[in-house]
Formats: sequence, C-alpha cells, structure tokens
Amino acid sequence: MKFNRSVRALEFPHTATALLLAVNILVYALTLQRSGLSAPSPGALLRLGAMYSGALARHEYWRLVAYAFLHASMVHILINMACLVWWGGPLEGRVGASYFLLIYFVAVIAGALAGVFTHPGFYFSVGASAGISGILGALLCLKLLKRIDLPASFFALTIGLNVAIALFAPGFDWGTYLGGFFAGMAVCTVLDAFEVAGPKLLRCKFPEFVKFDLGILFVVVAWLTDFSPMAMLVLLVVWIVVAKAADIALSLPRGLAWTVAILAAGNALVAGAVVMLTLPATAGAIALPSNLVPWAASALRQLIAAASSSPAFATAIVVVTVCGSSFLLYWPELTRGLKDRGGFAAAGFRAERRRRRGL
Repeated sequence: MKFNRSVRALEFPHTATALLLAVNILVYALTLQRSGLSAPSPGALLRLGAMYSGALARHEYWRLVAYAFLHASMVHILINMACLVWWGGPLEGRVGASYFLLIYFVAVIAGALAGVFTHPGFYFSVGASAGISGILGALLCLKLLKRIDLPASFFALTIGLNVAIALFAPGFDWGTYLGGFFAGMAVCTVLDAFEVAGPKLLRCKFPEFVKFDLGILFVVVAWLTDFSPMAMLVLLVVWIVVAKAADIALSLPRGLAWTVAILAAGNALVAGAVVMLTLPATAGAIALPSNLVPWAASALRQLIAAASSSPAFATAIVVVTVCGSSFLLYWPELTRGLKDRGGFAAAGFRAERRRRRGL
C-alpha cells in the first residue's frame, strides 16, 4: 500500500501546535503582568528566562528552553505565532505530535547555543524563532527526501518572508535562526533514517502516546541526573531496553494494555523520585503569589508544611495520583488493549511498521 505523502500548505493547528501556541500566549500575558508595562521590560524577561551570554558559564541550562517562550513585544509574538500555526500544522500532521515536539525543542536548544557562540560580546535573546525555523527546516528536509508534496512556492514564499522580516526587523538574530533551521533539518534526517531502518530494528509502529511518554520520562530522568555524561549514557541504554520491551509487548495480544500499565508505573515512580529529591530543598523556598486570597494562601502554606514534614506521605500521594492519572489519560488505549484477545491491535501495529518507509 502506498503511503500518502500529500499535506496541505495550511492546516488547522494540531494538538502540539495548539499547545505551544497557548503556552506562548499565556507566558506573554504573565510577562506583561510582571512588567506592569505595555511591553515586557528587559529586566522581567531576564528574570523569567531570557538567554544571555553568561548563562552557560553559570550553569543556567534551563534558559536554553525558557527563552523560546518569551517575547519582547506584541508584534514579536504575533509574527512568531502566525509562523508557528502556518508551518507547524503541516509538519505535525505529517510526523505526529511526538516527533514534532522533538524537532521543535532540539531546534530551540540548538538556536540558543548558536546564538551564544556567534556573539562573542554581550548577548540577549528571547523568542520562538529558533523552534519555528526548525519546523521550516524539517519541512524542507521532508521535501528534499520526497516525503511530502508541498509545492516549491510554499518554501519560496516562507523563506522570502523570513528574509524580508530579517532585513527590516531590528535585532533579528541570524545565528539563532540558522542554528534552529539546520537543527530541524538534521533531526528530521535522523528521524527519517530511523523510520526507514525501523522494520529491521522494531516489530511495531509505536502509538503516539508511547513515544510521547517515553520521551518525557527520558527528559525528566536526565534532569534528575543533572545531564552528566556517564548518567546520560546509562540512561540511553536503559531507554533503548525499555523501548525494545515496549516493542515486544505491543506485538503480543493484550500487549497494548500491558504497555499502558508499565508506562503508568514508570510515570508514578519517576514522579515519586522527583518529589523525594526536590521537596526538601525547595519546600522552604516556595514563594506564594501576593494576590492570593487569604484562605487560599493559608491552605497552600499548610499543604506545603505538611508535605515538608512528611515527605514519604507526600511522595505516596504523588505516586498514586500520577499512576491513576496515567490510566485515565490512556483509558481508550487500555480498554482497547484489554479487548485485544485475538491480537488484532498488535497485528495492526506490526502492519503499520511494515507499511511505512520513512517519515
């Protein structure tokens, strides 16, 4: 069966694109509130996560992602969000939410690094341009690989629009933009090669929720280990083993239900580890918003005090809550897996892997 490579040049935002759009707008509104001005102040942007020249030397690695959710003006965020909707829809519709988010955030990080290393002097950057240019780079990569049928006029118009904006927009950062663009192309190339080799490496085509959940678990555990090289190597090996185990489980009757159960348990264990490792250090430093009503502030303080005095109990509550929430979130997949006595769902996952060649 031939896989349909056609996508529309303009699509309604899918789940991940809509989520990024909503978060960016919400963060911009909060930034305006913190600034108390018609546009965010540089001081507020810096406090909230703007990327600057000394961030890496001070080990403020969280800024490599945070800066992409901050914008300097209404025009800045409107242009970026318009491009996100315009380009994000076709890419997410083609590669799925998990791969889309992977491409986006790798481009964001690569853009921040490129911006720092291409500016030897003082450097200050905010905006989603790196991630959005990574989306455009991924679309161009898919076009060159003949995985999509977007017309050449789409790329001529979008690239020309970017050049025009760069020429007339003050403070446009070519380093960040090109870093994100080429990172998007590189990640898309690697993902396509993985999907081409997939039938030899894996039995099944993973559902989106499995890819997304495994990706989140990998990032959270990597953060807990402070991204140290040795820990990352061990984590990568463990992640490969877990992915292969999920691949085997999905190929078996009722394996989808077992996969949901294992992912729910993994989510609960990692959430418990986060609470146990971070609660003692952060409980006393939590600052409550000043505009909270008195009864809400009092209830929150009592909750924080109770969690600090009994971390084991707080961890148990988090573990049970996360486990139950995971089962509720994946309830359709769980019920489908429980009904799969004849292995029809498993056969579908195996057939999808054999049917698709590349992204």
